[in-house]
Amino acid sequence: MAEARTSVEEHLDRVLATITALPPVEVTLAEAAGRVLAADVAAAVAVPRFDHAAMDGFAVRAAEVASASSGTPVELPVVGTVAAGDAVHPLPEGAAIRIMTGAPVPPGADLVVPFEWTSGTDPVRIRQPAPAGRHIRRAGEDVAAGEVALRAGARLGPAQLGLLAAVGRPTVSLRPRPRIAVISTGAELVDPAKGHTLRPEGARSAVGAVADSNTATLAAAAHAAGAEVSSYGPVTDDAVAFRDVLAAAAESTDLVVTTGGISAGDHDVVKAALHDVEGFWFGPVAIRPGRPQGVGTVTTADRRRVPVVTLPGTPVAAYSSFLLFVLPALRALAGGPPEPRQRATLGAPVQATDRTVLLPAAYDDHGRVSPLPGHAGHSQRLLAEADALLVVPPTGVLLATGDVVEVIGLASRYDTAGC
Repeated sequence: MAEARTSVEEHLDRVLATITALPPVEVTLAEAAGRVLAADVAAAVAVPRFDHAAMDGFAVRAAEVASASSGTPVELPVVGTVAAGDAVHPLPEGAAIRIMTGAPVPPGADLVVPFEWTSGTDPVRIRQPAPAGRHIRRAGEDVAAGEVALRAGARLGPAQLGLLAAVGRPTVSLRPRPRIAVISTGAELVDPAKGHTLRPEGARSAVGAVADSNTATLAAAAHAAGAEVSSYGPVTDDAVAFRDVLAAAAESTDLVVTTGGISAGDHDVVKAALHDVEGFWFGPVAIRPGRPQGVGTVTTADRRRVPVVTLPGTPVAAYSSFLLFVLPALRALAGGPPEPRQRATLGAPVQATDRTVLLPAAYDDHGRVSPLPGHAGHSQRLLAEADALLVVPPTGVLLATGDVVEVIGLASRYDTAGC
């Protein structure tokens, strides 16, 4: 009898079913750079706040200088000067007020004549007319008070933060940064980043013979997605020790990701520690690489139910599974929408099988994408060289050159997150 396998879509649904969006957080603008708005922001004040001069010049009544020309200038007495921040007084009839850029337009004035059109003296001779409103920025012409200045989902860069300050919003409601813990498992692993040394080649025991690359990979991917990351492990093949580490990780995070220990071997510590926990699921998913998968929740001391997504230990399978199942979970935790699927045109034929296959691929000069030659399921070098992962659907048919397929862009994972 053929083994029943869960589809990629079914497993993603299972993972997302464990997720409850975190409540938005209110932060100051100083803390908001790079974050994503959780709600629309309406302007508390208009931008500009008041009518002001767009140029240095003279504030006048347009009707009084309508006949001005270079041959017959209109001459007006200058009754004052106003700069940005000054108090302003009404403009008398038949007069001009010297005005600087950004200064409030005096009541009665409806035109700012640039210095270049005048003698610059007192009285001032104006040599060129203009219609009312010229060189004046009107109150609210950029953003009216009460108008939505930025929509939910906007990422806050320098320009957006400047706009929020201008419309009088010193704090904003943002999507939270999910907290994620990464736990690698396997007695063979050591983490050189923590000062641990690899067992020498030729040693009889495999304990400590392999560098833990999963933690570095997944922690970087989670950080690039906007999450706050903590790492644990490597944890040895001891169920009690693993449960202790998992419990500690869950207490201070919103999502836990494990790697390794979920297949059918005698030392699959994650599966051994959790298979009896209510609600946990372990099983095969119709995907290559990454067939063994698992998901469930653990309960913390304060009664939070923290999702735990268990990934394979093979580095390529762990990373591709993270992109497929964990990144959508992080977006859901942050309250963001699902990431739009990316598509690309094939530059070479690809044979589909009865399961979803992920292939490291590169784009050519024409923007077409083709698999890289090599052992796709195990080569970390190949994955590091790839521009994208081809997502080959489980159709069993040959995909021809020119067909459009789904891709997971690898480079883009480091410039957008949605959290």
